[in-house]
Amino acid sequence: MKKLLQVIAATAIALPMLAVAHGPTRQVVDEKIIINAPVEAVWETVKNFEAIADWHPAVKSVEMQDDKTRVVTLSRDGDPTITEQISKVDDERTTLIYSIKDMSVTKTITFNGAETPYYTFPVSTYKSWMYVKEVDNGTEVRWNGKFYRSFMNNPPVPEGQSDSEAVAEVKAFYTEGLEGLKALLEK
Repeated sequence: MKKLLQVIAATAIALPMLAVAHGPTRQVVDEKIIINAPVEAVWETVKNFEAIADWHPAVKSVEMQDDKTRVVTLSRDGDPTITEQISKVDDERTTLIYSIKDMSVTKTITFNGAETPYYTFPVSTYKSWMYVKEVDNGTEVRWNGKFYRSFMNNPPVPEGQSDSEAVAEVKAFYTEGLEGLKALLEK
């Protein structure tokens, strides 16, 4: 009986520690906007992978490496880049799927005795979907992303690389982009 109580006590102490001793969890951002424009015009703009600089205010320029891979330069200090690759363009379902293949390192810090890079976005294993569909009051564009934070180790996490900070940055990028797309197409 004494051993059983010791096991129960040890388990009760260890379980809360196990709950916080884990790496990142997959995060999801899902933003949408209604645009007062025909679905065909919206889809043609969204699926033009090279043209994001035409409607996203945070994008300074785009260089196509091939017909499926773009290098996006952001309008930030140091001109950080993101290399993205199309996985699928589905004209029937008006869906674009792409992922991040590489990002520039904007700075490196020493954190817990190790060199820790800060990338253009604080994310890793990022995949995104853009959906365009006709709705009663126009065309709906949904921008959905799934990713992990860039700092893959267990907590503590360096400032700027937490799950919530990664979500906030991707959400802000999507929102700004969708508002830019709306402004362009509703001219």
